[in-house]
Amino acid sequence: MAPASPGTESAGVSSEEGDRSDALSLIHQELTRISAHMLMLMKADTNGLLQEFRTAVRQEISAIRSDLSAVDVRVDALETEAQASRSHHRATKIAATRQENLLLTLRRQVEDLENRSRRQNIRIRGLPEPDVVPLQDTARTLFRHILGRECPEDIQFDWIRRALGPPRQDGKPRDVLCCLHAYRLKEALMAASRGTDRIMFQGAEVALFQDLSSLMLDARRALRPITAALREKSVPYHWGFHFSLQIKHGNSWLHIRWPDDVTPTLRTLRIPHIRTRKWLLETPLAPSGRPGDQSPQLEQPRVREPPTRMLGGPAGAEE
Repeated sequence: MAPASPGTESAGVSSEEGDRSDALSLIHQELTRISAHMLMLMKADTNGLLQEFRTAVRQEISAIRSDLSAVDVRVDALETEAQASRSHHRATKIAATRQENLLLTLRRQVEDLENRSRRQNIRIRGLPEPDVVPLQDTARTLFRHILGRECPEDIQFDWIRRALGPPRQDGKPRDVLCCLHAYRLKEALMAASRGTDRIMFQGAEVALFQDLSSLMLDARRALRPITAALREKSVPYHWGFHFSLQIKHGNSWLHIRWPDDVTPTLRTLRIPHIRTRKWLLETPLAPSGRPGDQSPQLEQPRVREPPTRMLGGPAGAEE
């Protein structure tokens, strides 16, 4: 066989390169078609998914809106009820304050009436028990001993008795309460007793006191820490009638009539705050310190001075 010529070889190579180019073109076309088809399929799937997602979101938003509408209704109802409750509470507080003020006023009026009914009473402390002779005769002898020549011949009693209750466990005699028929005689006896340091009668020390209501006694017990501080600072004070603690401050007088007067009065006097019991509303304390103690000692007075009697500091100690 004769060898191929150079021209024939070049033609074969060109034919092979053309076949490869055609094959690559067909492959590229096929890949383009497949890619377009896949893209179309993906778009179709994505549109379906998006449509489903949008539908689900719309349903959820609709449910949330329904819930928010219900919550708005409930919140509006709660705000309306809260406003009504605040208004009712405010009205109740105002009514309670008025009732409290009315109660305090009525209590003060009752206290004043009770003390006025006791204006002619004297409480005698220290007369020995048991009574050997009638109390009237013993009291007349005591009053003549106090007044001396100024004592009238006839001393009349509306009534006289021992303090109620059994004899005291400590052995001390119970107080004697009496109501004198003449108010001037009662005042003369109290004035004479104030001018005497000690009254000795039948071997015992006797003292005369004003007969005060339990309400006033309880108020004076509640203010005892304040009177102790005033005596410590030598500040003059006295008890007013009806109830008030009157304190000398410069050229004027300060008055404590209600529990709310304590703090501003102490601030004016530059005395550190002293905690006191609100005697008009809280449970009264008996001398023993127990709330509601109804022992006979509750009747015993703590103060014997008249309304104008100066106590504390230069004027002496409180009873």
